[in-house]
Amino acid sequence: MEWYFAYKDELENVFRQAEERTSTFPAPFQQEGLDYLARFNPLREDSTRNYICYLLPFWLQELTGLPPETCRKLSLGNVFVMAHYLIQDDVMDTATDNRKTQLALSQLFYTECLSVYRDLFPATSPFWSYARVYVDEWAVSVTSEGTEDYFQGERNKVALKASPLKMAGTGALLLAGRADLIQIITDMTDLALLVLQMSDDWADWSEDLVEHSYNCLLSHISAEQKTAYCEGLGPKQIQEAIYVRGALASYVNIADQAVQQLETLEPSIHGLRSFAHSITAELGEMAAEIEGGRSHLRRGGLDYWLSKNMK
Repeated sequence: MEWYFAYKDELENVFRQAEERTSTFPAPFQQEGLDYLARFNPLREDSTRNYICYLLPFWLQELTGLPPETCRKLSLGNVFVMAHYLIQDDVMDTATDNRKTQLALSQLFYTECLSVYRDLFPATSPFWSYARVYVDEWAVSVTSEGTEDYFQGERNKVALKASPLKMAGTGALLLAGRADLIQIITDMTDLALLVLQMSDDWADWSEDLVEHSYNCLLSHISAEQKTAYCEGLGPKQIQEAIYVRGALASYVNIADQAVQQLETLEPSIHGLRSFAHSITAELGEMAAEIEGGRSHLRRGGLDYWLSKNMK
């Protein structure tokens, strides 16, 4: 994880700044905001590690030549972007009792994001046009999940749910005078985001099935069974597809293809490539473990599999 450890000190600085800014929120949102940030602080053992959100400006630093302080500002803006949109997603996906509080906190995070980016980009900067595109892509993506099976039809669109985090990468290129690279870096980022979403969906498929949230793995299993998305799929059918028919192995092949495509694109962004490769490697290890279990089944271990998985 060189793509992470090389920037650990920088992330500590960025999250310290994020916490300082959040501490200025009006009561009672200081603690609410700090608690929320802690869930995503990669320096904490119990956090969700959305590395690409914070590290993208640093991964691009060799290409852009931007000073560390500028990369920190771009990363800080993305911390608040991430917090805002993750709350929006949570509110859309679940009927929570504290929805008013969540939406208010989300707006405070977004206002902080705008404050950070206004210091870097004047009103006339093309940055704001790109930012609008990314928000539009997010809006269409999150409202289309119930009707569009992107993983089968237009797989590149799976990444658009996370489009706003591309603000930091595009911002870095604009500040470096490399607007000519925005499209290719966007394509590369989308490939990494596709792989990341595939990994998240492997981890969350049972929860997504219950909540009727779109999930790439469930889409993949539905396609392998030649049915409409999730048609006739319950937990037992999905577990059978994964643990008996090897659906995860073929799913990992798709992730591998995305990484291979990323590795053919230039300029080479080592951190981004390594990040995507590490995700597919973890998925591959899980698929290999399951394949080992399938070999056990073929040797007569059906009762063992049923006791482990069909609950």
